[in-house]
Amino acid sequence: MWDQYNNGNLSPEIIRHYRIHHPILAVFLFVLVYAVSVIFTLPTLPLNLAAGFFWGGVLGGIYTAVGVTIGGWISFLVARFLIGQPLAKKFDNNLLNFIQNEFKINGWKFLAFIRINPIIPTGPLNYLLGLTSITNRLFVWTTFVFLIPPSIAMAYIGETLQTFSLHQSAVKEAIRVFLGISGAVTALFAIRFMSRLLKKKAENL
Repeated sequence: MWDQYNNGNLSPEIIRHYRIHHPILAVFLFVLVYAVSVIFTLPTLPLNLAAGFFWGGVLGGIYTAVGVTIGGWISFLVARFLIGQPLAKKFDNNLLNFIQNEFKINGWKFLAFIRINPIIPTGPLNYLLGLTSITNRLFVWTTFVFLIPPSIAMAYIGETLQTFSLHQSAVKEAIRVFLGISGAVTALFAIRFMSRLLKKKAENL
């Protein structure tokens, strides 16, 4: 498989063949690649679609959720270990303060919202959450549980299309509709954030 990749001959059929003959190792490699992509905040949507293409909507979504949870937890620990909450308090970061305040008010429900909404970038968010008072246990279980629905949804798109080359327009349209709905919900969330911020600044004047 690696020889094919280095020669530029890696195709969906080659990957499918490798998955059939090395099913366990194929899953392990996928989860590893996904976790590394999350740590380095690389685009992961193609991987999510590929998971559905090769393993189906449900299994592909679960494998995706496992990969993003592992990568997210490592990012969370890196932020907490290298920066830590005491040093984070010295930063004048409105977004970080907002996340911390929302978590204090709504608890795990706030984490559920930001996880289940695919339009919110997961990679950078993991590092921000590492600078809050959120516990490791809460971070891990909310990340895994509430990333399963959007992961399965995206994997299902990859499963039903079955090929990226012949249905690129259909892929883009399906993703556009899915993210459009999420964007509307996020817009309401952003309006709430801005109104609180403006109200706070007005009170300080």
